[in-house]
Amino acid sequence: MTRFPLFLTSLIAGALLIGLTACNTVPKASTAATFNGTSLSQKSFEGFISEFSKVGQLDMPRGIAAGDDVRSILTAIIKENDYKVFLQSIGKPVTPAQRKKVADGIADEWFKTLSPALQNLIINLNAETTAVQTLTSPSEADIKKMYETNPSLTGVMCVSHILTKEKSTAIKVLTELNNGGDFAKLAAKYSTEPAAQKTGGLISGSDAKGTASRCMSLLDYQANFDPLFTAGAIAAHAGVPYGPVQSSLGYHVILVAPFTEVAKDVVAFVKSAPGPLLATGHVSNAPISVDPAYGRWNPATASIVAK
Repeated sequence: MTRFPLFLTSLIAGALLIGLTACNTVPKASTAATFNGTSLSQKSFEGFISEFSKVGQLDMPRGIAAGDDVRSILTAIIKENDYKVFLQSIGKPVTPAQRKKVADGIADEWFKTLSPALQNLIINLNAETTAVQTLTSPSEADIKKMYETNPSLTGVMCVSHILTKEKSTAIKVLTELNNGGDFAKLAAKYSTEPAAQKTGGLISGSDAKGTASRCMSLLDYQANFDPLFTAGAIAAHAGVPYGPVQSSLGYHVILVAPFTEVAKDVVAFVKSAPGPLLATGHVSNAPISVDPAYGRWNPATASIVAK
């Protein structure tokens, strides 16, 4: 059975959020967010907030909604749209039967009191999430095409990095790399990361089946890495040293492996969890903007964060 609290916490947990009051901190812009060419009006968004409060799904003491809830709900709306666009782009849109199955599974009486627009949002997001989770893997040729267009589109990151304390050192490393230097040897020489002597700066992981890999999922980057570093890894082109990228740890020189070097790992990774990986890659590269009153969209975390 699908229940809204699960919908809210499982899909949009972890966002860093701000407060919003119904009286004096409402943004003046008419658009709360724009995503994939679709705009959500401030009026519609605030209407959703009000509905959540009226049915007891959102605590608003003294008429104030906690920023955690406000930005989480807006993030959910953005993700609902992007899941829909993603599924349509691969020819697997949610079917009426899938939506009906979700709707029939919602037994909460309060759900029936919501507006049709909010009911559709909840049904669509749950149906689209289920559809994403059950997707089969694209062909190796399609995975290769996505990776060579932008590695992060696959939801898999095959990254090596050299961490330095000083920006000048990172620039020096970039110069040596561009002059033909060997990345692993330069990592052993310059990186302040203790493991770099053995790893050559490689960030490895394991796929959804637990198989060791030269790569790591973008989901893991979003959950465990400094967002500034993740943003740099997303921005880097395969086979081209990128940086310096500053994070809380220092300055990074990033190298995303060419597909030819990691084809087996990337394909195995995507096949281990195709839907969640590809959907994450899609939303991290989608054209999304949020009114500054609510924060800003951060593709490195696929969420709205504080300004």
